[in-house]
Amino acid sequence: MLWEVCIRYPNGQERALRSYKDREVALKRIDTIYLEGYPMHVAYIVRPAQEIAFSH
Repeated sequence: MLWEVCIRYPNGQERALRSYKDREVALKRIDTIYLEGYPMHVAYIVRPAQEIAFSH
């Protein structure tokens, strides 16, 4: 399973920043982001990667 580190904006929109194979690695990345400082108006989250359907 792939995990995405996403930024969530106050209006509820999310944008994936990077994908990881290991959830713990993704969570540690968020810890690093918060240790470096972050804007108070956004949140960083880890979620399962969304599947993208390709049409042929």
